[in-house]
Amino acid sequence: MHADWIAYLNTLNLLTHTPPDKQAVLAPLTHLAVLTVSGKDAASFLQGQTTCDIKALTESRPVLGAYCNAKGRAISTFIVIKRQESFLLILTCDLLDSVRKKLQMYVLRADVQLTDHSDDLCISGTANIEVTPQDNLYTYPQLDNGFLFIGNLEETRLFWSEITQRQPLSLVNSSAWLGLDIQAGIPWLYAQTSEEFVPQMLNLDKLGAISFNKGCYTGQEIVARTHYLGKNKRAMYQAHCLTTRDIVPGCTVIDDQDAVLGTVVLAAAHDNVTQLLVVLKDQAAETKILQLNNQSHDKITLNVISHDQSHIMEHE
Repeated sequence: MHADWIAYLNTLNLLTHTPPDKQAVLAPLTHLAVLTVSGKDAASFLQGQTTCDIKALTESRPVLGAYCNAKGRAISTFIVIKRQESFLLILTCDLLDSVRKKLQMYVLRADVQLTDHSDDLCISGTANIEVTPQDNLYTYPQLDNGFLFIGNLEETRLFWSEITQRQPLSLVNSSAWLGLDIQAGIPWLYAQTSEEFVPQMLNLDKLGAISFNKGCYTGQEIVARTHYLGKNKRAMYQAHCLTTRDIVPGCTVIDDQDAVLGTVVLAAAHDNVTQLLVVLKDQAAETKILQLNNQSHDKITLNVISHDQSHIMEHE
């Protein structure tokens, strides 16, 4: 990540939580990075490697997707943006290098270039802010009135200056932004959770991140079989626990008998509460006591993820 961008952010008083009532927020998404896929074969190459329909992608509508291994396990989730003849894959910094290396193995003789932009492109997120259409600004999938701004340091500094002068807003850090992703059910993967889940376990089918009629791609047979035969035995839930202890992706979820029932995908602390996305076995949703397999065995409360977020299931 650009050292001058980090130095600039260190001069700001970034809030560690998002304000209530859908107030305007601006955040540096320092947990994310950009991998550009370019070349005349870029579209067909990605079509054969990802769960989403790259050929149906338009420049005005980025989408969520996943890159899987041959066993149908998601190596990484991402937001993909079409920009003229190239594609921007937005994924966690944690996985960018490994994803680039894995994809490079499949390029062979195709006219495809994979470029790591970790050091020269900055990613920002806005929510509940009035923005005007402009270069480098893209809608944020699944997040109502949310946008991504992706630009070099000079462009990003100018965007921040203009937007902060135009309207009142809160500047929040990337962890606080992850709280918005958790509310929207967006399952970012990290090294600890890479290649652990079939995409349906992450609810990616419900988020429109899987095309079941696009044809073959790496891992497609397993993903399709899971879909058509209904053999998915795990699903993702929202949760929270009354702690601000650091909870890392990959932490297991257990019952009161220490049986492992699931895995933490994302965590974001907010005041005295930590919001979570967790993947659980089917029977775990009926378990009365669910807790994290950490030193204090923090108890968690689940909410079933749905598009309208209306179905809440409490475990007291």
